[in-house]
Amino acid sequence: MTNIVDDDFDWCLEGLDLATNILSRVINNKSLGHAYLFHGPKSVGKFSLANRFAQILVAHDLSGGVINLASPEAIAIERGEFPDVETVSVGGICDDLKDDDARSTRIRICQIRRLQRLAMIAPFQAARRIFIIDTVDDLQIEASHALLKLLEEPPPNVLLLLLVKDIDAILPTIKSRCQILPINPMPKDKLIEILERRFGADEINADQVATYAHGCFGRAMDMLNNPSVMMLQESVRSDIEELLDAGINQRMDYAQSLSGNWRQERESVLATIRIWLEWWSDQLYFFSRTENNERLPDLKMEEILTALRVIDQTYEHLILNVNPQLAIEVMMLEMPSVSFANKGKFHG
Repeated sequence: MTNIVDDDFDWCLEGLDLATNILSRVINNKSLGHAYLFHGPKSVGKFSLANRFAQILVAHDLSGGVINLASPEAIAIERGEFPDVETVSVGGICDDLKDDDARSTRIRICQIRRLQRLAMIAPFQAARRIFIIDTVDDLQIEASHALLKLLEEPPPNVLLLLLVKDIDAILPTIKSRCQILPINPMPKDKLIEILERRFGADEINADQVATYAHGCFGRAMDMLNNPSVMMLQESVRSDIEELLDAGINQRMDYAQSLSGNWRQERESVLATIRIWLEWWSDQLYFFSRTENNERLPDLKMEEILTALRVIDQTYEHLILNVNPQLAIEVMMLEMPSVSFANKGKFHG
């Protein structure tokens, strides 16, 4: 039997070979499920994979078997304009005209109710309707239960592609009703090779970009395409080391400054908190893999774990619209203090 997706077919996605091989087999074996859950860190390629999966399925259905990613349908999907492929994300539209929570940092229940309604309508052009939920982490709790209801009784002509950053934070009943596909960051040396091949070793600092990107190609592209992203990385990491042995007044000044940006630059504040989390994750990684005599004497495992817990809690509070200054001040108060003598010797 001839494969629908040939072995030499190029999904044109960097670093996702394992995932694309699995999905190619799903397509070739005609064993498509009703729901898939792609999980991995932010910017690892979950949405790109889901979008490309939708393009391949639609292109195959409408072309009599020939997959052409340059077809009008595939291009329309890339632009978010194809009627049978829809992304549900924070701030999206819903049917409730009385909904006044469009600036919510979560996916609202009215959006999932709209999805439920659309799922019952026959597709316009393709063989199925495809919905991409980006991301399940962002669902309001009521929206999670509404989505679960759809997963329990899915219409036959609907495919749900659920994206999630933290698979342990979502309802176990949602996970149990999906086919789970982990999307893992690539090794640092692999990402460096890709960056050098695509951009040239002399044009970028591939090692630094790969270090900050933590194996996520999308994040690396953000840094290269938008210099402010790299500048934020460097600035926040410098702030972190500066604040490790700082007094309470300096820490409170930082909290006030950062929280003051929340109203106008919410995503930038969240990105800053994520960099804090990444910085301490780097310390945990190297602490667990370094001999005792090579570790920083004033940095202890309990302090690293405390910092990770406090930062993760702060991020969650911000997502839930807790007072930003209060949330960040608490983070600063509970953040471990590390000796000034070790500044500049940290990892990452």
